[in-house]
Amino acid sequence: MQIRWNPLRRSVKRRREIELARRREDPKDRPKRASDLGRLEREYVRPHWLRMSIAVLINTISAAVPFAFGFTARIIVDDILQLNRWSGGAMINMPAEEMPAKIKLIIIVAAANIALHLTGIACSWIFNYSAVYVSQQIVFTLRKQLHIKLQQLQLTYFDQRITGKIMARVLDDVSVIQGNVTGTFIGIITNVMMFFIGTVILFSINTKLAIIALVVVPLWALAYKLFDKKISENQRRIREKNSEIYGVVEEKVSAIRVVKAFASEGRESVRYVRLAGDFVRLAVGQVKLSTGLSFFASLINILGTGFILYIGALEVKAGIITTGDLLYFIAAVANLFSPVIQLTNLNAQFQWVLVVLHRVFEILDEEIDIADKPDAQTMQDVRGDVKLRNVSLQYPNATTNALSDISLDIPAGSNVAIMGPSGSGKTSLVNLILRFYEPTEGGVLVDGQDIRDVTLESLRRHISMVPQEITIFSGNIAENVVYGRYDARPTQVIQACKEAELHDFVMSMPEKYETQVGEHGTSLSGGQRQRLAIAMSLLTDPEILILDDSTSALDAETERRIRETLESIMENRTSFVITHRIATARHADMIVVLEDGRIAEIGTHDELARRGGAYTRIIELQRRGASLIQDAA
Repeated sequence: MQIRWNPLRRSVKRRREIELARRREDPKDRPKRASDLGRLEREYVRPHWLRMSIAVLINTISAAVPFAFGFTARIIVDDILQLNRWSGGAMINMPAEEMPAKIKLIIIVAAANIALHLTGIACSWIFNYSAVYVSQQIVFTLRKQLHIKLQQLQLTYFDQRITGKIMARVLDDVSVIQGNVTGTFIGIITNVMMFFIGTVILFSINTKLAIIALVVVPLWALAYKLFDKKISENQRRIREKNSEIYGVVEEKVSAIRVVKAFASEGRESVRYVRLAGDFVRLAVGQVKLSTGLSFFASLINILGTGFILYIGALEVKAGIITTGDLLYFIAAVANLFSPVIQLTNLNAQFQWVLVVLHRVFEILDEEIDIADKPDAQTMQDVRGDVKLRNVSLQYPNATTNALSDISLDIPAGSNVAIMGPSGSGKTSLVNLILRFYEPTEGGVLVDGQDIRDVTLESLRRHISMVPQEITIFSGNIAENVVYGRYDARPTQVIQACKEAELHDFVMSMPEKYETQVGEHGTSLSGGQRQRLAIAMSLLTDPEILILDDSTSALDAETERRIRETLESIMENRTSFVITHRIATARHADMIVVLEDGRIAEIGTHDELARRGGAYTRIIELQRRGASLIQDAA
């Protein structure tokens, strides 16, 4: 029977399941986001309360200027033009003796309008400066805390997440906070204060018209309620889709050679366009929701203002208020409705800020599983004696152990080779010694001291590791070599490079040790990157050295030279060498063979070779492989 498998269908189905789960979780997130808002105010805004208070005050003054313009308009209509001086349908001419006073009043009103404009400009400048200053301080604090937290988090956090998505939260989401947090929250406070100022002015002019105007406000609240949940949910989906795009771009740029090697550029472009299209649809949907809310708010404003104008005209006709009072009231109503409309417009930004705050605080609130105890001691003189006592390790979300019941006694100065098939737990074992992960059971001791009782910094200062996946930083060769020991002298750097068989290559370059290596060391070959990583480790002069298959990318001659160098270096320090090669393991003081996370055999090369067990099988496989190569040649 032919099995038909459609990965795209499964992917779509899985995305739908995830989306439904997210929607079910959304109501639980809303109280959390409210607490995030309070946390933002307590921890990040309150330290700048004085400058924020000044910004709110200045912005309120600036926002109240339109009310003052309405008052000057009333003076012009009632006191200068005197449009209420009607008699029998004809306007009474102004007496000549009143003209000087009117001209003086016109000058005062004109000067007041100029002063109001200048006040608005000055207030706007002070507000913008204060808002930008506070927002930059908040963003600086957030970025510093995020960077520190990411350095402290255990490797399991990064194992379970795509790097691009983490970067989206650290960079993109924080940028959203930078551009919106102060403006949004100051805008909300300012508009609320404007509303109260406008309300007081309305009641001071005419109570009946003020009550009619305020009756319209609940209609805004109803419109806000109808759109609030949809805007919040859509904004959350936009941020998640943005993080997904970051993750795809970061992953595929890092693996661009693989993409090209499999001629998958077209498929990756289609995938990216699909994600970008989803993002555009969500963004357009957000605009529709925001403009829909603004439309209903503006419609309520138009209808309410028209009704007030009609009732006000009747009040003027009855002589209850003057024409200037009506114009002042209409201007005040417009300025009263303006903050309500602004508040509805700010809702989308407000929800946006709440979403990104929640995402940023998720990182800051992530529990740190591997950290120093309050009474942790500092490791001083380390001999290098290592013991593993009934150690088991199970990674998060895994169903089986990566390591099970591992017990080892490694005397100081021993050279230990760790062998076994892929997935047998070799790297997991040495990761426990560095305390990259905590054992599920058992413990690891260095010089008889449980490594959980000492500080991480002092533990790792005495241990150095050359990982299988080499990481090279942007910069020059010298900057990379001294990464773990910035106080090293040039002679020490050169010596470390000589021991790693890197010095001759460096000296062949035009810029010697100042040669730029490119991002991730792209200008270096695989062997050169491994030699550079070995030099970085040797410079720290560790008591315990871990080499995770660190010579796999080297040619036979270079490997032989480095192995001879490492043998002399490892004489006075404890060393763990993860290797697949018998030529490397045969000189070790102890060989540990792992299978399925358990110790299959322990012994020297000669002892294990005579047993006919797992180590013997490795020898036979390598001999068979060498014979095939020779036959092919």
